Amino acid sequence: MHVLSPSDSLFHGERLLIRTVRLLALTEPCHGLRAHFEAACGCAGETAYRMLEAFVQQLALRGRRRVALAIPADPRLTEDEAVILDAFGAAQAGDYRTLDERLGGLLGAPPPASLGAAACMVAETLAINGLMLEPRPAPDAMIPAAWTPMAAE
Repeated sequence: MHVLSPSDSLFHGERLLIRTVRLLALTEPCHGLRAHFEAACGCAGETAYRMLEAFVQQLALRGRRRVALAIPADPRLTEDEAVILDAFGAAQAGDYRTLDERLGGLLGAPPPASLGAAACMVAETLAINGLMLEPRPAPDAMIPAAWTPMAAE
């Protein structure tokens, strides 16, 4: 587990994102969870929440590896959660190459377009509402082995 020091505390958008991913991964997610997104993102909150649901579902359905998540109240981040934050931060910054690399590492397979689109939609909604994700690239050692794309000839 990646332990956050007090200087590494997460921004509100990052806490909202990770806590929601953790809760959505449970077999019985919290029914009031959508309200947190609506409170943070206004009228776009429900759509962002649904896109994050799609993101978690795609990870579960398409992944060839198990993604390690902590319990919802844990202040620490797992290595995979750090990669998830890095992926959403890359989406918010428009760094689609890094986004694809991180998603491929999380899945252990080439990421479907729907996964990247969901990440971009959520990241953009958070940004529009002032919930910026701090660039905190995951160290290379924490990034799961990604799929290797074929080089263009």
